[in-house]
Amino acid sequence: MNEGHRDRVVQYLYVHSPGDSLEYPTSRAGVGPGRLASRYLECALVQAASLRFNKADCDLVLATNLEDRRLLGRYGASLLERLEAFGVNVLHVPYDHRPAKDVTWFYASRYVLDAIVACATTGPPEQRLWMMDLDCVWVDPRKVFAAFPPSGSVGCIQMSYDIDWDITGGTRAALEQLAPDRAESDSSPPWIGGELLAGVPKDMLNLVEACEQIDRDVEELNHGLGTEEQLLTLAGALGRVRFEDMRGIGMRILTGPRHGSIDPENPCALGLWHLPSEKGLGFRRAAHALVSGRDRRVRRDLTSPQRAMARFNVLGGKWTTRRARDDSWILTNRLREALLARLPG
Repeated sequence: MNEGHRDRVVQYLYVHSPGDSLEYPTSRAGVGPGRLASRYLECALVQAASLRFNKADCDLVLATNLEDRRLLGRYGASLLERLEAFGVNVLHVPYDHRPAKDVTWFYASRYVLDAIVACATTGPPEQRLWMMDLDCVWVDPRKVFAAFPPSGSVGCIQMSYDIDWDITGGTRAALEQLAPDRAESDSSPPWIGGELLAGVPKDMLNLVEACEQIDRDVEELNHGLGTEEQLLTLAGALGRVRFEDMRGIGMRILTGPRHGSIDPENPCALGLWHLPSEKGLGFRRAAHALVSGRDRRVRRDLTSPQRAMARFNVLGGKWTTRRARDDSWILTNRLREALLARLPG
């Protein structure tokens, strides 16, 4: 592979300061920036392992604002050290694209824009960038890399949402004012998920510029957009960014017995899984094993799609003996964390 075209996989983690208001419903991490950061570092570690164990030919980067590793505590610091042992380059990036001050729901989601700027301006112009949510598993990296979007576009995972867009907190109203013709359409524009954004530096920087302009336009209309998905969706709906749908190689998959989503027909045919519901179980359990040096079973599972499906509950959400065992593991670790939290120092 030409070194200039070498794939660069970038994960990004914004670490909150003590006292920040936090709302990350899928984190299963309780309260506190150190614990929240550790939960996401567990995901980052497992994602890096899924790439390394599958012998992906790529550079790995973790973009983070973290400066003092002591904020993470001993366990969080050990996760970061294990990430570096996998060859992950930790890159310090400040958070300049923050949402409005009253936003607490997924406050750090826009941090991807800063990670894009940092990485798109420090490599060759033809480098292939993959901006990744932390809670993703690479089932078949070669399949994903082969689907890199054409020049002039940005790869993403698109989803369909109701035309009323109740979930977007003002995006529909903003669209009606920014693009009346588009707003009157009978079909809703695709929702652009933020779990995967892929493109060469020029196209990625154009995306950031489009989001910045939309932010200014929407602010003048007295609307607010809190998350990166709202910005990206509006950028696509207004035609300011050409997105390439990559649902054929990656999907957001909800797991567990309580969700009402439709499972993919053939998860093994995908190359990438985004598993937001597995932060408290699948990612966490695998990360514990990796930190403790018990790599063999995790390596075996991450290099076999069928075994990975079982480890991350992609097989389905029925109440089974395995589910009871999983719930018991979660409860045991919650009790352990509660006890550790009471210890001095």
